[in-house]
Amino acid sequence: MKIVLLILGLVFAIAAFFYYRWNRVERVRTETQYGPFVIRADASTGMTFNMNYGMVHYTSVGYSIWHEGRPVSFPDALESNTGLPFLWKVYALEGTPEPTLIAGSQSLFLVKFKEGKPVVEPLFSQFSDFATLQFLDSEDGQPGPEITVFSANSVDGMDRIDTLRGGQLLLVCGTSVLDIHSGEQWAFSSSGRSLDNYSFPNPPGVLALSPDKNCIVFNGSFQTWNSNDTNYIEHAMVVFDFKKNQGYTVPYDDTETRLTDVQDINWNWFNTYFEWTKDAAGQARLQLRHHDQLPYWLGKFNPSDNYYHLYPVKASMHDVFLEFVLGQMGWTKANIIKDEFHEYTGRQMTLADDDTKLDIGFTDDAISFSKHIYLPYNGNDTKYPALVKKIADAFDAELAKGRWQEHFGRIERERY
Repeated sequence: MKIVLLILGLVFAIAAFFYYRWNRVERVRTETQYGPFVIRADASTGMTFNMNYGMVHYTSVGYSIWHEGRPVSFPDALESNTGLPFLWKVYALEGTPEPTLIAGSQSLFLVKFKEGKPVVEPLFSQFSDFATLQFLDSEDGQPGPEITVFSANSVDGMDRIDTLRGGQLLLVCGTSVLDIHSGEQWAFSSSGRSLDNYSFPNPPGVLALSPDKNCIVFNGSFQTWNSNDTNYIEHAMVVFDFKKNQGYTVPYDDTETRLTDVQDINWNWFNTYFEWTKDAAGQARLQLRHHDQLPYWLGKFNPSDNYYHLYPVKASMHDVFLEFVLGQMGWTKANIIKDEFHEYTGRQMTLADDDTKLDIGFTDDAISFSKHIYLPYNGNDTKYPALVKKIADAFDAELAKGRWQEHFGRIERERY
């Protein structure tokens, strides 16, 4: 009987321990002063059940804004589909006439101090996506990085307030522009994030601001789901005069702009292939830039996986690249230890000597180059990333001189 009681007691103690551990919630609070406001951050850390991983740690951080010991009230509809009905983030807005905050979650609000009291003004009402903020003129008069408003899941940074600074024109959730100096706000694209059947932005954010600071530019992709047009152009610049809520598109050819991946779109690419002119009324107008000689094709080395890619190429580039790699390594065709064709992956070739093993993949329109795929993974490996990049840089250097350009083809729409 004593043994049974001992076992029952042990089971109860273990159960009590895990119940306490799983149900214990640790709370952390910090307060930060900004002008007349106090921003309070409250974090709760504990354990919760996850259908995929079982019991897991969680941290939830909520914010509130206080003035003279009283909380500033916000509407209930901060969000509608996340189950986190509190302020996710509070930003100080630098450059305003009076201390101003931007606060919210999927809906955003301006919090100002007027006539001795806080005033909450709606800035953006949630639709279905996360809220975003982006200065249009913070990088030498051009757009800065886009910020997405997420709920914090760490106590890191709770003791400080993030500050939005560096620009005057602030894009709010891709649908309105706020002049933080004057407080004036313009809504645009009221018909949705599509113009001339091009959905935008893809990739996220604004690419450029016109010289007169009236127009902003997104990249757009043609919507095939609602069109029977078989001669469509895949991409276009989508331009909006946000003050007039008027827009137009500038379609462009991916091949002529050397666009192999929309994720590569940036200011340098935009400035290479597009330019601003003035229309008859003297207004800024975007157009494709004329090139007597288009920029030469180059390959792309990806440092995240240490692969080098060439696209779009003709089959004639296969021998050119193979001979180049063999020459760089001081090898001959005797170092080709495998040359096979697979229906889904194309031609796969492995080159090797006693110490080094490399792969080259050939398809109809692309070439990939990397270390051998089945070599043991080593997170500290520096040999192969350096070797692949060295050869990639050497090949790119020759391409930049205009060599082998005749072996490049055209970008096919179905690649996206």
